[in-house]
Amino acid sequence: MTPHPLLAGQIAIGLFVGMLAGLIHFATLHWNVRLLVVGTPGKAFTLQGLRLAGVAALFLVLAKLGPWALLCGGAGLLLARHAILRRVQVSP
Repeated sequence: MTPHPLLAGQIAIGLFVGMLAGLIHFATLHWNVRLLVVGTPGKAFTLQGLRLAGVAALFLVLAKLGPWALLCGGAGLLLARHAILRRVQVSP
């Protein structure tokens, strides 16, 4: 059985890392779209690859910490996505 302080630490680390990764990932999506629109698809695909590799690497680290860290990391990523979408949403 996992001690509760260890479980709480996994949850806190997972949420923090997931939100931080999500904020960086979705904030750089704006740069990625701008590169595609300007006409530099090579740079856009490179940035896309770096964005995905960064998130994958962080989730590999979270998976090694434990299942709760990984699950809460995914939840943090979704919370960050929601926050970014609310910030950039245009009112009708």
